[in-house]
Amino acid sequence: MQKEEDRERLLRERLEDVLSRDITSIRTAREMNSLHNSLFELQILVKHLFPGNHTLKEIIDRQNLFIGEQLIAGPISITKADLMIDFAKEIAETIGFEFLYDDNYRNNDIRNNDIIDRYIINHEIRNYDVKNYGARNNNKRNSYTRNSGLEFRNKNENQVIEGTTPSNGEVHTSNSSDSLLPKEIAEKMEKTGVQKVNLNTFSAFILAILAGAFIALGGIYFTFATGQIIVTRPFTQIIGGLVFSTGLILVVVTGAELFTGNHLAIMSLASKKITAPKLLKNWVIIFGGNFVGSVATAWILYMSNAWTNNGYQFGIRAMMIASHKVNLGFVEAFFLGILCNVLVCMAIWLAASGKKVSDKILGIIFPLSAFVAMGFEHSIANMYFLIFPLLIKNDPSLLSAMTTAGVTVDTSNIDYMGVLHNIIPVTFGNLVGGCVFVGLVYWLAYLRNNRKGN
Repeated sequence: MQKEEDRERLLRERLEDVLSRDITSIRTAREMNSLHNSLFELQILVKHLFPGNHTLKEIIDRQNLFIGEQLIAGPISITKADLMIDFAKEIAETIGFEFLYDDNYRNNDIRNNDIIDRYIINHEIRNYDVKNYGARNNNKRNSYTRNSGLEFRNKNENQVIEGTTPSNGEVHTSNSSDSLLPKEIAEKMEKTGVQKVNLNTFSAFILAILAGAFIALGGIYFTFATGQIIVTRPFTQIIGGLVFSTGLILVVVTGAELFTGNHLAIMSLASKKITAPKLLKNWVIIFGGNFVGSVATAWILYMSNAWTNNGYQFGIRAMMIASHKVNLGFVEAFFLGILCNVLVCMAIWLAASGKKVSDKILGIIFPLSAFVAMGFEHSIANMYFLIFPLLIKNDPSLLSAMTTAGVTVDTSNIDYMGVLHNIIPVTFGNLVGGCVFVGLVYWLAYLRNNRKGN
């Protein structure tokens, strides 16, 4: 019995150790390895304390697939450190220890009985044998004990407390471990904004190049999929939107840096956790990197001659898309940019709520395909959609193929001025849509009181 109590005490200490880490202060491989070791020891303790719980076993196995058991020897990854802390939170939620990262607990002494009472009442947390943690004086708290099946029973009532583990070993907490609650998403996005802004310039630029390339690949896929009408034009656009989602899926899952997604860092600025100059610097670096990635991908496509296949069908479709975009008015492009980035940021928001790759993909697909299908304007995607036609518009074989197909495209505005005429208002529209209508709105809804507290 004493040995089990020692393990439980050590479990809580390990959880507190991991959850108290400040991501932005992790600078060296040694600090990262310390966090890695603490999480690994935490997993071992959980396995010993709950050997028959299949849910915890599945969680730990899935976590090890992402982070592995090897020490970090190369450059550190803030994203990986954040992931490890999220894994510790997932374990804490599953065994009923979410109070370890609650603000009331973090800012006070856990041995204060009033704090434990307040947490149990306000958050509906069933006490995890709190008598082992210095709370012996209250009969209500002492009436709950843990049994070997991770069930929580009232000593006075021989029944399982509502919201805890049933006899089949499945774990149910007040917040499912499969997704985050809306306020938790807001807090995660605020923390992510700090991490993104503090990312070193070289890494940020490389990741931005990747994001630009991924979005361009999504644009290539869209151009190919919509080269011919499938049933009807709206249905074709919907199919095009679905396949274009590939670009943002690659960005989110691989951790690339996208200008329009980074607009959510405005939440960190509103909470005074970053400064405006640092945020603007990050946006400029990411925008430049996205441009390089988009243009490089367009050039590689041009050199591949893949756009000449099927009677230049791809090239003809690319010219039609560009012609439409460069002939938009400034005001029209601005508001289409607002609508676009509202949906892009909501796609990223939904992806942040999931902990599995499949959850993130599902969260991305529908908002993103909606903006594409409805013809909204995305500044980074337009870098590809407008630069690639500049490379092919004077190709004699393409012009001949357009004449043969009976397609008339106004190419008079497909030039560098036409590109700027589109990119500038769309970029400002994206800023307003992402920063104001998503980032600041959710900050006002969930995080404004945090700033008052600070």
